[in-house]
Amino acid sequence: KELTNAACCNLSESFDRNASVDVNFTDAVSGTKQIQMLGLDGIYTQILYENLPFVRGLSASHGLTYIPGPWVEAIFVTKGTGSVVNGYESITGQIQIEMLEPDKADRFYINGYANGENRFELNAHHAKKISDNLSTLTFGHASRNNLFGDGIDRNKDGFMDIPMAEQYNFFNRWNYRIKNKAEGQFGFRVLMENKTGGQLHGEKDGTSSNHYGIEINTKQFETFTKNGLLFPSKPWKSIAIMTTERYHKVEAIFGLKKFEGEQKSLYVNTIWADILDHTFHKIKFGGSFVLDHFDEVLFDGAAAIGDSLLSKKEIVPGGYVEYTYNNDTNLSMVAGLRTDFLDDLGLMVNPRLHLKYNTSKESSFRLSGGRGMRTPHIFVENSSLFASSRQIIIAEDLQPEIAWNYGMTFSYCFKSFGKEATFNVDFFRTDFENQVVVDMEDVDKVQCYNLKGISYSNSLQTECSISPIERLDIKLAYKYYDVKTTYQGKLLDKPLVPKDRILFNIDYATNREKWKFNFTAKWFGQSRLPNTSGNDPEFQLAEKSPSYYTFMGQITKRFMQFEFYLGGENLLNYRIENPIIDPANPYGTNFDATIIWGPINGRVIYGGFRYKII
Repeated sequence: KELTNAACCNLSESFDRNASVDVNFTDAVSGTKQIQMLGLDGIYTQILYENLPFVRGLSASHGLTYIPGPWVEAIFVTKGTGSVVNGYESITGQIQIEMLEPDKADRFYINGYANGENRFELNAHHAKKISDNLSTLTFGHASRNNLFGDGIDRNKDGFMDIPMAEQYNFFNRWNYRIKNKAEGQFGFRVLMENKTGGQLHGEKDGTSSNHYGIEINTKQFETFTKNGLLFPSKPWKSIAIMTTERYHKVEAIFGLKKFEGEQKSLYVNTIWADILDHTFHKIKFGGSFVLDHFDEVLFDGAAAIGDSLLSKKEIVPGGYVEYTYNNDTNLSMVAGLRTDFLDDLGLMVNPRLHLKYNTSKESSFRLSGGRGMRTPHIFVENSSLFASSRQIIIAEDLQPEIAWNYGMTFSYCFKSFGKEATFNVDFFRTDFENQVVVDMEDVDKVQCYNLKGISYSNSLQTECSISPIERLDIKLAYKYYDVKTTYQGKLLDKPLVPKDRILFNIDYATNREKWKFNFTAKWFGQSRLPNTSGNDPEFQLAEKSPSYYTFMGQITKRFMQFEFYLGGENLLNYRIENPIIDPANPYGTNFDATIIWGPINGRVIYGGFRYKII
């Protein structure tokens, strides 16, 4: 339901009304959006598709656009390190994506979308019940940016505001059951995406310095299986095996920089679930196996960098055990331990603990703590850096990133205007043992090196939700970030992270939801900008960005099986006046399209329809 209250064309746009997850553009030329949790980049958040890895490796920068919003049944956001069952890569949180299932989806559904920037999308799915024990669901997606014309350039800097892009996405999944014995799922997904941007009428072959062109071509193929054995006489017991196989290839051109990446991955996870004497005490244990083969190379002009450093094969076997206690009244606990063997670090042990205590029927405390780690892929995770004149320097052999995360949450339910209301406050801290530092404090170069010093993130969030009258919901949230990293011996605020944010949502629906009205207002405080004092004087930026507001809203009208919606984003038309530094000289020393602290597109008006047959 929440996903239909805004455009939500894909996952990267599904968090605009969420207080816990932040979304922003990575640069002013590629149209790429990234998320942040607890003040840190989305690469530290484990993004799963029904307990299978989804956004990782070469899909780190664009993967959120690979699942259209209409395909999604629900999204669950968890702060902190999460469960050990799903691996070792979560540090700041887990985002679990639940897709529509054959047994629950509408028999036929189609969604069309168009906006004032010549973006058009079409999504459809069809569910079919083959028998009582077998069903299937097929999804299709096609989208195109700048369908008419040669691109939009509102600020007249010679660069397209949004790249010309087309994406085709196909997904087929099956559910099966063997009565009282087993059940499972299997399926496959195919994606092709092509983006073209940069200067209007620019060259995109990576060899011409007459114009600055951008081209990003992506192909992805993925299969998955999920199989479980059932024990009817012991409903608490089960054995599951999950697998996913992926091939991902990307070729990107940013002016004279050319990146080529290829990923072949296999993931296997086994889960044995049972109880210890009583259903108060549950246990899960199992083993996992991850095989990743990456080939990545960046050509900067005629020189190739990172050919041997960033092409590698990783084989990571692991095992885990997780104990859950729940007395069904006021106390629950989840304690987990993982061991994984990494080529670079050897045997790594990651403990995690989650506690919940209900102080009363209306209030509860949660505590969590744990350790996570991940292997960096510096080029694809920071591909926005290609859109600048900076030289990319990898100063040393980059080690896996390791961090501890701790958090506490207080929740209180109360009556307001005679209806249920909630208040939540949480605090989380992340401390890095090692982090790959991407240092942009020199205008001539980006230095990538292992952390030498301290790096941490503090996040404080409060949120209150009330319903003063029937079918009227109001939410207000405030968030404070304190994120610092050591750059060349100096402890500095992480750039482009506003310290303060406010979110306000108000939603109203008439009887039987014949009409729905949704409005969101957001305020962003100041953020530190990277040091640009080395640029020519006219291209030097202030030390901090200004604060600003954005507003968005949508109206939906329902007619039986049809829904029509009309909405707008960035209604006040606020945007960075000059998002690209020195756009007239894209091969000059001042050129930089990566310092993005706010909106780069103006007001966007959109509309669409939804039609379903149950």
